[in-house]
Amino acid sequence: MITLYIESNKIEEFVLFEEEMPHWNKIIKSGIHLCLNISDEELDAKITNELDPLYIAYNSSGTMKLPVALGGYIEQVKEDLSQTIEKPNGIFVLDIDNDAAIDVQNKMGMAVFSSANVPEDLFSKTFFIELDKNAEIKDGWKGIIHFNKPLSNSLVICDNYFFTNEDNGLNRGLINLIPFINAYLPDQLEIEYHITVVAPNSKKKSNDWWIKEYGKLVLAIKQLREYPINIELVLAKSEIHKRRIVSNYVVNKSDKGFDVFYSNNLEKVKEENDFEYLEIFSNLDNSGTKHFQSAIKLIGQISKHCNGIAGYVAVNKNQIDRSLFGCNGDKTIKNRLLN
Repeated sequence: MITLYIESNKIEEFVLFEEEMPHWNKIIKSGIHLCLNISDEELDAKITNELDPLYIAYNSSGTMKLPVALGGYIEQVKEDLSQTIEKPNGIFVLDIDNDAAIDVQNKMGMAVFSSANVPEDLFSKTFFIELDKNAEIKDGWKGIIHFNKPLSNSLVICDNYFFTNEDNGLNRGLINLIPFINAYLPDQLEIEYHITVVAPNSKKKSNDWWIKEYGKLVLAIKQLREYPINIELVLAKSEIHKRRIVSNYVVNKSDKGFDVFYSNNLEKVKEENDFEYLEIFSNLDNSGTKHFQSAIKLIGQISKHCNGIAGYVAVNKNQIDRSLFGCNGDKTIKNRLLN
């Protein structure tokens, strides 16, 4: 769940100074879940006081959600910022030292900010590129994802055809996966990065084939960064009908899937395609679905799908129609975004 955990005085500042901080004002009123560092009694007093900024903001907006008082939890988090990892879609704006906030960003990939130093344009970037058939892109996926990535510690890739397309016997999805991950991963982290790929299992491939290919994949991915990376494959005959990549604060789309480049030439586009990168607060002016709402729905759908497969595998072990690699020892899904 994408949730903003915030100091009470800071949300009032965003509400009152709309012209100075228009992006944050929109975030507050967008329908995002709001948790305040305040007691239930203090919140009740605010939302019943017609002169209180919180009362005015909530009653003047048709989209703002009623905040939740969560003072006890937020104070615990401020004492131990490592607890933020338990909320992988959480955004924390707290009365903490700015150096401490940056330390958590670098070590854990979490959106933790000092209330004295909050970026106005938070998660507002978009990027779109048309990919012409046989186009040459220097550095391949790194040439596409050439911009600064947002904070992240987890990634989920969902593509119904990712592992079904081949070039001369080479699985194009598996070949593309490693350079994509290399382009997307943060340079530094001090916790394990979680990656889950959700795709239908190819009926042509046996469990033994997948065991071997998964082993190759793990070996290749371990070499990409100094921090640990867990790669999880969730394979089943049932499908999820959207081609999406979602991380903590981003949704990515592709018209014809993410196996973009030829297996034997990872700088040459296989067929006409596109790639779209959407940070969760980049379309707050949209009267329809916001990107953060789309991300919440997508994560919920994938989580249900993956946990259903995990339950089956826990009882029946890997089968040709449902299999799981890289999960927890008890056959539950490991990716923190899906739990």
